[in-house]
Formats: sequence, C-alpha cells, structure tokens
Amino acid sequence: MESVPIVDFSAYSLEKEQPVHAQLQTLVDEIHIAFTTIGFVYLKNTGCPQNVVENAMRKSKEFFVLKEETKLTFRRGEIVPNSDFGYIETEQEGLNPGRSNKDLKEAASKLKIVPEVVDLMDALGAIHVEGTKIMARVLEIMAMGLKLEDPMFFVKRHQNFKRTGCLRSLHYPPLNITDIKEQQIRCGEHSDYGGITLLFQDDKGGLEVCNVDGKWIKALPIEGAILVNLGDLMQRWTSDKLIAARHRVMLPPIDGTDQAAGRQSIALFGHPDHQEIIECLDGSNKYPPIGSLEYLNLRFSLTY
Repeated sequence: MESVPIVDFSAYSLEKEQPVHAQLQTLVDEIHIAFTTIGFVYLKNTGCPQNVVENAMRKSKEFFVLKEETKLTFRRGEIVPNSDFGYIETEQEGLNPGRSNKDLKEAASKLKIVPEVVDLMDALGAIHVEGTKIMARVLEIMAMGLKLEDPMFFVKRHQNFKRTGCLRSLHYPPLNITDIKEQQIRCGEHSDYGGITLLFQDDKGGLEVCNVDGKWIKALPIEGAILVNLGDLMQRWTSDKLIAARHRVMLPPIDGTDQAAGRQSIALFGHPDHQEIIECLDGSNKYPPIGSLEYLNLRFSLTY
C-alpha cells in the first residue's frame, strides 16, 4: 500500500449510541483492510469534539514554552518510578537504539498537579475521555473484522485505561541546523508497544510509516482526522494478521535562516490490561505467551 487509507467513521461516530447497521460492515471491512496491509488508518467524522483537541494542543504548547528549569520539576519517574509518566526532556528518549543520538523531542504525561499545569491536565483529561471512547469502538470493529466469536473481546481486555493506558503530549522543538547531531531525527524508527494508538497532530508534517515493502510513506496531517495504528502486542495476539508498522518523525525542511519549525502532537496509547496474557488467538503459538505488563516493561527498558 502506497498511502495511509482514509476511512469515514460516521457510521459509528460518538454522536451515535449505536452503529448504523446498514453501513457497519463497510466500516469493518475498510478498517480491517487498513490494519492488515499497512497498520495505520486515518479516521474522519469520529465525533471527537474539535474544540477539545484544539484546547489540548494549545495548553500543551503553553507548557512546552515554559523555562526548562520549571519543566524539569515534573521530570519522569517522580509519580510512578520506572515509567514514562512525567516530563521527558529533549534527547532523553531514543526509540531506535541503532541511531547514535537520541530523539529531538520532549514529552509530558501525568504531571503532578500544581497550579502551573492544572489547565493542561484538564485539557489532556478531556481528550483522554473522548479518545478512550473512540478507541473502544475501533477495538470492537477490529474484533468484527477478525470474525472473533465475541466482538467485545479486545474491549474487555482494555478496561483499565486510566492505569494501563498512557496519554502523551509530544513536542518537537524548533531547531537550528547546528542543534542536529549525526543520525539524529525527531523520533527514531519504532513500532508502538501495546494494543492500539490514537494520534492527534497539528498541521506540521514529518511522520512517516514503513509499509510491508519497506518503503517509507508520509503520513501528512489531515484536518479533523485522527490517525490510528496498532502496537506489537496486537500483532502478536493476532499472529501477524494485524500489523504494528514501524514509523518515525523526520526532521522538517530547514529554511533560509537555518531554522526549522516546531511540531506538536498528542498520542493516546491503549495498552492491554496488565494482568492479560497475550497469546495467539488462532492457537498457532507463533509467538510464545507473554504478560502484557512484562512486555511493556521490557520495551520501556530499551527506550531510556
């Protein structure tokens, strides 16, 4: 596949309590094709309020322009040791260990609540609520596409979003050409760790997805659309029927002043509940069973 598919989600929009059954099978088929061929899909007309997304983006940008010493008071590990909760400064994460220098991005997730970040936490909380509802509907549709006996199979195993999921505000600071080290990009090549991810982007590009032929495809922002992709545990669960595609964020064009614009996104990672044992649904044992939490801890240990 040479591009990321765009799917109209209006048949199961959040504005509807029940799906439009006359259109549901088309939606199931289109999402199934996307996740079995490239592992990414744009969803439009999801019913996620645009003002909620815009407010979360705006409050995120306000946080990331704070002085570095202020942001460092929220440093990763203060709330939950050995997790990615908290503030992570630029060049602390390296999602592709094969690159000699770490990523040119900073991130914030579940900061301690003090006056400086109350508005940000409220804004991220609102987008978390809407995103979680969309995520549950996509998981249900995925089970239908796989023709599982229980269409709520994945939903039932992604119940503890507040504990196992992770909402991250991701900021890629403006760059001067002199800031960039050898082999350094904004986010190194990787696949996500868990079950499913929702990504909200601003209007700046840079995200690329690797298709099954090894070609990198631009995933340019589409206004009002949510980009959805799958993680490694979902690929293991489905014996590679569904794809956890590698992706990256490349450096933007450098203008005539040797400057590059910043970029803002927000990602909602839906990990299976910690107690779940992920084993191949088709009984093939293509991958050995592994605990959800065990796998996530393994991947986090390789990231920092």
